[in-house]
Amino acid sequence: MAELTLIQFLVALFMGLGAVCLFVWGVLSGLFHDVEAVKYRAYRAEVNDDE
Repeated sequence: MAELTLIQFLVALFMGLGAVCLFVWGVLSGLFHDVEAVKYRAYRAEVNDDE
């Protein structure tokens, strides 16, 4: 039973570290810069499709 708990802890730890790495990569690559512009581009694309 202790082995299973250790394995579950290690899996959760690696998943958390992976999420942190993805977040840091996104911040450093500029994916979170000017997030409002994406909203307006998506809106304009939808409006143009309706016309």
